[in-house]
Amino acid sequence: MNIRLLLFTLFIGIFAHPSSAQESNSFDPTQGYYLWPTEASHYLSSTFGETRAAHFHAALDIKTWGRKGYEVYATRDGIVDRVAIGPRGYGKVIYLKHNDGSYSIYAHLLSFNDELQQLADSVRFAENYQFEIEKFWGWRNIKVKQGDLIGYSGASGIGPPHLHFELRTPTHKPFNPLLTNLSVKDNIPPQIRGLSIEPLSFKSTIEGNNAIYTKRPKVSNGTYSFGTITVNGPVGLGVNAFDQSNNVHNTYAVYELNLKVNGKQLFSSKVDSFSYNETHQMFIDRVYPLLKDTDKGFQRLYVTDGNSLPFYNTNRHNEGLNLPSGTHNVTITAKDYYGNNSTAKLTLKVSDTSPQQENRLFTNRNSTLSNISPEHWNWFSDWVIIPYNQYEYTTIDLGNKNQLVEHANGISVNLTGQKYRFVHTPESGPLQLYRITPNSTSFISAADQNHFAVFPDQAFTDTVSVGMSVNSFNKDSLTVDLIPNAYPVNEEFSFYTTRNRALTDTSKLSFYSFDQEDEDWELIPTCFTSSHIIGKAKTMGHFSLIRDLTAPKISNPYIRQRADDKWVIYIDAIDNLSGIDYSRSKIFVNNNQGIAEFEPENDRFVYYHPNFVPAASMNVKVIAYDKMGNKTEQVFELKRKK
Repeated sequence: MNIRLLLFTLFIGIFAHPSSAQESNSFDPTQGYYLWPTEASHYLSSTFGETRAAHFHAALDIKTWGRKGYEVYATRDGIVDRVAIGPRGYGKVIYLKHNDGSYSIYAHLLSFNDELQQLADSVRFAENYQFEIEKFWGWRNIKVKQGDLIGYSGASGIGPPHLHFELRTPTHKPFNPLLTNLSVKDNIPPQIRGLSIEPLSFKSTIEGNNAIYTKRPKVSNGTYSFGTITVNGPVGLGVNAFDQSNNVHNTYAVYELNLKVNGKQLFSSKVDSFSYNETHQMFIDRVYPLLKDTDKGFQRLYVTDGNSLPFYNTNRHNEGLNLPSGTHNVTITAKDYYGNNSTAKLTLKVSDTSPQQENRLFTNRNSTLSNISPEHWNWFSDWVIIPYNQYEYTTIDLGNKNQLVEHANGISVNLTGQKYRFVHTPESGPLQLYRITPNSTSFISAADQNHFAVFPDQAFTDTVSVGMSVNSFNKDSLTVDLIPNAYPVNEEFSFYTTRNRALTDTSKLSFYSFDQEDEDWELIPTCFTSSHIIGKAKTMGHFSLIRDLTAPKISNPYIRQRADDKWVIYIDAIDNLSGIDYSRSKIFVNNNQGIAEFEPENDRFVYYHPNFVPAASMNVKVIAYDKMGNKTEQVFELKRKK
């Protein structure tokens, strides 16, 4: 197919997202009286607004001390609006709707109360023993009173045992439950553990480097000090801080942050509520490169372009600091919900010129060709930093030497001013570097123009710099690198590779992305046309076309009685490539089919049947599929221990 025609076709299918509904001014979280929702404890393992893998935490997590089976109660009168059961996310969850239109949510449950569990099980059995369901049951008018037992705490979905307790407005915006009458005991001030300073220009420096700078404070008598730091050009500050409450060791997000420069307040944030349409903006509220590389949630003390979160009581045009030369006194204050606060101080020494660097281009020859890769460069929205010992092996088509600036940590290459910049490295070969801006569909291609990627208008919240390279090894083996894997992606994008004409058999063939942190492969939705192989991804990174011919491995069945008194059988199930397809898998015990629930965090099936009672001897038949259709069928003889 002609590429221009294909791109035109793609444009036709792209539509803008509708804006979220406006919240009614009549709803006030302080007007309702809420009951603490569990007997498990009155302590928290997580608070509202904390950093999660891809979003803000929307609830209070209540400690259950690593145990399951505590009673969970309705926090207010209401009706059962929705129930859902699944292997990830909220796991087994109940949504209640209250008389004022607001909602309460109880997630990661072990099971529901008898009435709801019987209803859910009847649906799952009627739908061919289906594990995963989501049912909107408001029409059933199942009423609950405040304090009624609605379920039991567990660890379904993601995470260890705890109760996720969430409150939402009538338009489903989560709000901080501590805004209500609910409270915890807390007279401990937050702790400030680190400062970050980001360069906001390819000419900016922090202590001579064009790179994100971090520093730990010195602490004396409860006062935090970061000393004096020299900068040049526009920069953005961030802080790594956490809170705690009495009698537990868990760490929480701080509730409020303030920044003053020379006594003038320039930034203030308070986390009371947000919209689910905005929750992905956690990535630009935090310093994402530090979050990804260190797992530390440095919160920005400025508002980046594209950030529409409602947290900030500040001028949204104040994007960082661009201070005149001289010294400036900076004060950072962190507060928790109960007013306990801590303060950190630093001095920014702003120089009027960048530090002069000696010519380093050919002074360091410690690199080997095997470790020179653009993935290891420092990537920013409008520029990229290439270390000196890699720059000497890199070819760049600049056209203008003014687009290069030498810093202590490498060569800063400005990517603005033209559609793309061509580079060549020994490891990735030819590569074209692009800038992608939000709110417009973007196309990038590999250097040979035969492969390209299409990013929808909301794929990135902020401007990013990216590149693409493709290597083909034989008719059914190729790799795609979309670099860097250093940005969060909000919406699924597509990449297109030219299909080898000799490739006729596409069975069980798919793209996979490699997760460096977990060191495993993740299946990427893939389709084949006569001219292209198309992958749909939600992350940047390394993708390989692989044929999966290996069936899952199942082993080690054992019996347990759960905290809700139900008997179940656990069976280990591992598939190292495409992953377990629990929707097709089946389990029988003495020819009696049950529901094949699956726990991905534990790599195991759970045989569940509400009437299951172990016999002295049991025949356990497991039929397990992976997502490429490879099948394992195995029979175990299991005896109940006396």
